[in-house]
Amino acid sequence: MGTYYENNPDLREYFESLPIEIKDRIIESGVEISTLGELKKAAEHFELMNKI
Repeated sequence: MGTYYENNPDLREYFESLPIEIKDRIIESGVEISTLGELKKAAEHFELMNKI
């Protein structure tokens, strides 16, 4: 798992709540995330991509 959320409880809680497919896509993408807003945007992006 990525380390970007490990030290931030808000990021960790939201990240852990995501479906495994979305968590995997975020990790595999290598995107740098430092805020909850960025994490939510990334999750929304990958959720939309999964629906296509």
